[in-house]
Amino acid sequence: MQYVFIAFYGWNEPEMKQDEKIFTISGDFECWNLKKFSTEEFIDQIKTKIPPVNDNVLRNYLSSESSTEGISEGLYKKCLWGILLPTADGDQSLTGYKKALSLINLFSPKFMSPAFYVTNFGIQKVPETKQIDSPPNDHQGYELFKNQNFADFYDLMYEQMNYFTWMRDIVLSWQDEDWRLFMAASFYEGLKEYDKGKSVYTWQRESADMATLLETLFTAGDTQNEEIGYRLRKRISCLIGWKITDIEDGIKALYKDRSEFIHGAYYKKILRGMRRNQNDNAMPPSPDFEKLYKTKEYIRIIFVAYLYASKIKNGDEELKQYSSIQGILEESIINIELRNKLINLIKPVIELLPAPSNR
Repeated sequence: MQYVFIAFYGWNEPEMKQDEKIFTISGDFECWNLKKFSTEEFIDQIKTKIPPVNDNVLRNYLSSESSTEGISEGLYKKCLWGILLPTADGDQSLTGYKKALSLINLFSPKFMSPAFYVTNFGIQKVPETKQIDSPPNDHQGYELFKNQNFADFYDLMYEQMNYFTWMRDIVLSWQDEDWRLFMAASFYEGLKEYDKGKSVYTWQRESADMATLLETLFTAGDTQNEEIGYRLRKRISCLIGWKITDIEDGIKALYKDRSEFIHGAYYKKILRGMRRNQNDNAMPPSPDFEKLYKTKEYIRIIFVAYLYASKIKNGDEELKQYSSIQGILEESIINIELRNKLINLIKPVIELLPAPSNR
């Protein structure tokens, strides 16, 4: 068994609400209270869990502030907690870290910002990031992951994290469906940029990226060119409407906003206001940021559902007759029995996801 350890900051919380140094979440999953270890104690302990691959990497543990490898005393003191996670035996160290962090960011309603991670190649720093308009939930995130739901979600979805990284032996066998998932994963990870802070100058791009992610999954490569927006909404509704009852309205609003600024209506509206009021400072009006947060949460749930559907498809005699998830969803619009079957298959993984907390 291989492991990766990922450590997180404690921006606004000086102490962790965990008495144990190491809390066993489930099996090979552990949550560590980093405030219970000195830097040297942590390094000694993590080496017993993740032994160095050889003596040449021993310099990649304790280092100076300016070094790109290892951790300094100063960096370690900023950290509050960390999580030990299993990775597949065939995964290289960096691949295992990328998969584990991608799973964390799919499970969590907010993107997480690691401080460093540990593999058998030692400790690697992660460039520091911190959201501007809302603190990252890193400081309270350990409560989100210290439960069986996260461990079960991790085990069920780990295989699908192949789409969040690049492994030559795997991509050589990919079909169109796999490439759609790979591109959607790239768009999803790109949404982290907007978690750093919402702005009147970035919400348009954020909306466009979310819409493009949906099109990548639900309409890319579609041979039908009529009523694309309608079919996209209906396909999404078949997949996740049982969980998000207003999903069609939410997707329709997303596309309305995107259309207004892509085709210029948004800016023409600003221009009309400026002409009516000579004292207008020409600043774009503030958008509904809460709607952006809500839509991103919809995207997270939709993507998890699609990823899991793609995993179970080939293991089901009825579903594997379809060439793609798009085909299953298109048929599910009129075939209620097929829709209910798909819902029952994906429901267990969706119900593991935590609800977003109030910002």
